[in-house]
Amino acid sequence: MKTGIYVPLITPFKKNGEVDYEGLAKATKFAIAKNVDGIYAVGGSSEFCLLTMEERKRCLEVIIANAEGKEVIAHVGSQSTAQSVELAKHAKEAGASMLSAVAPYYFGYTFAQIKDYFHKVAHATDLYLMIYNAAQARSYSLEEMKELLEDEKISAVKYTGYNFYFLERLIQAYPDKKFYTGADEAFLAGTAVGAHGAIGTTYNYYAEKYVEARQLFLQGKNAEALEIIHKLNDITEAVITCGNTIAATKYVMTLQGLDIEPISREPFSPLTDKDKATLEKAYKNTKF
Repeated sequence: MKTGIYVPLITPFKKNGEVDYEGLAKATKFAIAKNVDGIYAVGGSSEFCLLTMEERKRCLEVIIANAEGKEVIAHVGSQSTAQSVELAKHAKEAGASMLSAVAPYYFGYTFAQIKDYFHKVAHATDLYLMIYNAAQARSYSLEEMKELLEDEKISAVKYTGYNFYFLERLIQAYPDKKFYTGADEAFLAGTAVGAHGAIGTTYNYYAEKYVEARQLFLQGKNAEALEIIHKLNDITEAVITCGNTIAATKYVMTLQGLDIEPISREPFSPLTDKDKATLEKAYKNTKF
């Protein structure tokens, strides 16, 4: 896996709620054109929990077919270990570069159960696994995460959180593994503590600016990097306030010329006219 920026691709839907696979192919090419290192496929930004198993498999296949040789990390997380293992084996067959998985949620599983889940997913194929550390699924103590990282098949972490002491400690303790931030609005903070890259929803429309900001920061041009981040966070703030971050992201993509419906599956509600006006204003004001 490379050091850099990966786009957690959205899933376009048709007005009738079906997956728009043609739109997904376009969205993949749209993201790849933004100078990214790869795609994070069928994760939270893809609304994976609102997709069937067959839809998840086909989405991954479409993304890999249109990724123009870029790395594709296949998110295979599920409530069921058996389903995650099935998705992992399919990802290997489909040509994914790497696996990723969020922990099963809702039932409040013990750490021992979560550890066994990750072990079985990681060892289901010869692909390496990235743990998706998302707080809405499960929070980990530093010692728990270190215990998980002792597994040689777990080679990376996507950390969507704001405790950068926690992240720095992991980076320092495991120099042979890679760590990526997932909180778009805290992008530079992750870079400052040594994150190897980032994977964030808003990269679907402005990945190239995050690439630029990261390069500037690593060159010591902190003020220039921060100037870009201020503008990016202005539109991120507008996206978050809409109440449906993913549909709002899709709408901004349509403002950039991508022909998809800016909608999500229920129980998400549609964007209102007020939401769209807010996004249009933010996009106009922060357009680079």
